[in-house]
Amino acid sequence: MVYICRIELNEIVPKIWREFQFHPEVTFHQLHKIIQTVMGWENYHLYEYHVNGQVIGLPDPTFADLEDREVVNARRENVKKHFYDENTDFSYVYDFGDNWGHTVTLIKIDASVSDPTPLCLDGARSCPHEDVGGVWGYQHMLEVLSTPNHPEQDQFIGWAKKGYNPEHFSCEEVNQELLRQKDKLIPKSLIKRPEGKKLMKLTKSALNKHLKQLNNDQLIDIVKACYGASKDMENFLAVRILGDEAVESLFHEYRKKIVQEFFPERGDAKLRLQEAKKAISEFKKLTGSAKYSLELQLIYVENGVDFTLTYGDIDERFYYSMESVYADIIEQVNEDETAVMFDEFEERLEVIVSKADEVGWGFPEALADLHAQIRWI
Repeated sequence: MVYICRIELNEIVPKIWREFQFHPEVTFHQLHKIIQTVMGWENYHLYEYHVNGQVIGLPDPTFADLEDREVVNARRENVKKHFYDENTDFSYVYDFGDNWGHTVTLIKIDASVSDPTPLCLDGARSCPHEDVGGVWGYQHMLEVLSTPNHPEQDQFIGWAKKGYNPEHFSCEEVNQELLRQKDKLIPKSLIKRPEGKKLMKLTKSALNKHLKQLNNDQLIDIVKACYGASKDMENFLAVRILGDEAVESLFHEYRKKIVQEFFPERGDAKLRLQEAKKAISEFKKLTGSAKYSLELQLIYVENGVDFTLTYGDIDERFYYSMESVYADIIEQVNEDETAVMFDEFEERLEVIVSKADEVGWGFPEALADLHAQIRWI
């Protein structure tokens, strides 16, 4: 069985739309990934659904008490549970800054299809660029690009994707990408494993047992092979062998990754907060350095504050993310019984609160409350 749906991007004429099918037991988070691929978005921002009076998205447990509404977890709810009648619809909102609203309509429930792989059936026109400024920004971009000698044309030509054609759409291109991601876009219960083969996993005890059986030359060969296996493994070994020098070098590399999301050397900010947070997590896992990991979190919040001071108010989720990381920093400072962390970062923690004073959304008040919880003050 599959659902055949039509999705339209609201408030844009001529319509940007797709017709596509998917298995009804996928989660709403899986459906989000399907929609991103089908429409042509790049999954840089947050999203939520509005289905039968319910909000379905990704709740942030850190700020659950600040939500004035219930948000059902999109990773745990399958579509069929909430959406099951033909000719009904729900809304999907992507990027709370640009506020792209979509209407998804269930055209048909087809019980004759057994393949759960999502499939794009038809569509029209290319998806807008990420961070173009919503409907108005998109329409303005098209006007500039289609007007000879428009004073802003050079700016938009340099920013737009190479060869961008607002009328281009290819089902074949979309379906190639859907097929590539297939195992992530169908219900887990339907993922086929090779018959007769059990998924093998190397346990720590099995690894210890095997390593004890190897001589020095064999151990050296394994380490050398690990070094060439991936960049992460190369960095991991560098930290273990070169120590603080490698940690500091990696710190500067990961610092750049975070700053690039807010203030890139070229082009506009992508503001992929999850990518910036992922960089912090990766660094901590590779190095185990509490001090430098905390400093990367500080850099994340500092750049977030500078970004909103530079470009104006963003959205509620953006500020929640900044507050969440700042709260984690305060917690780590308080857990350090030596107060070394506090001595190291006291001034920067205070400056963040001071600079955020001009921001709205209750952001400065939230940071000030968190700062007041520092045990060493």
